[in-house]
Amino acid sequence: MRFKRVASTVVVMLTVLGTVEAKEINMLFMGNSFTFRHDLPQLVKQVFEEGQPDLTVNVERIVYGGQDMFRHHDLYFSETMVRLNTIAIPEVEEKASAIETMLAAGTSPAFYNTYWEKTGLKPVGWSIIQKNLKSAVKNQKKLSQRIKNNERVKWDYLVLQSWKDVVADVDAGYAEYAQKWAKLAEQEGIKVILYVTAPHAQNQEPVTEPLELAQTEMEMKTIQQLTERIKPHCVVPVALGIKNIQQNGTGLKFRYVNDMHPNQTSAFLAANMFYASFFKKSTEGFTFNTVTETNPKGKGEGKDPDGGDAKVVFDDATKTLIQKAAFEAVMAFNAGNGK
Repeated sequence: MRFKRVASTVVVMLTVLGTVEAKEINMLFMGNSFTFRHDLPQLVKQVFEEGQPDLTVNVERIVYGGQDMFRHHDLYFSETMVRLNTIAIPEVEEKASAIETMLAAGTSPAFYNTYWEKTGLKPVGWSIIQKNLKSAVKNQKKLSQRIKNNERVKWDYLVLQSWKDVVADVDAGYAEYAQKWAKLAEQEGIKVILYVTAPHAQNQEPVTEPLELAQTEMEMKTIQQLTERIKPHCVVPVALGIKNIQQNGTGLKFRYVNDMHPNQTSAFLAANMFYASFFKKSTEGFTFNTVTETNPKGKGEGKDPDGGDAKVVFDDATKTLIQKAAFEAVMAFNAGNGK
């Protein structure tokens, strides 16, 4: 969890020459390293503010490595961060105490085991969860101090990141918990953005056709059903953007060879898709063209996990290709053609 004091409202200014909107929005990103790497929230801020010069975007994130919306909700109680504008310190302390109780138990609670049975996904060992529980306790304490310092924030948008938890059931996995988060967000007056990542579709070598289309189609069907239920502000369907680029074969790669994470190209695509999804406009022609890896994993200063330059500047042809693919993917999903 990274803390930063930001404005707590949307500002609208009137001038004597007419009405001029000078907007300021606050966005909270919730997820794991697919949000943390390349500092995706800052990339989104950059592309939003280029396309909307009168818009100021304040971004923060709450992330736990390898974790999903279920664990954010039922284990780490990230709701305290979502409710930063209204929650009282005793409630935060209560959540911290509940996390400490789970830590002291030493074994996974029944609801944890039930989740994996319901989704059919491979369970994550409890020892891994315990490390994150310790971090969650620290984060709750930091949040209490933030409230004491009157550093509250009214979020305008909550970004819910999927990972490997989208299944063919709108009442299980990511979709089930996105509905829980959407309900909480509605109570707080926050709009939801669904950020649907695509680890299954990311190629580490050149391809002649899209990877794992059946998985993409299943996930998009579930997300379409989810969208009908919760009516999010927008959806960022990354797999469809990757499919658009892969479908005629491509030398572009979307993940590292030595690291399962999305690479700079994936991050650039995602940032452009956020803009296309949020504003229903293309980023074609924008100057935004640079992404830097934030976790080189010991491959040398200024290098990414594969030993390439951490900082990638996309040439005009590649930039335009990705911008077009991003916009077309979002439009296809919105038209119901992402299944």
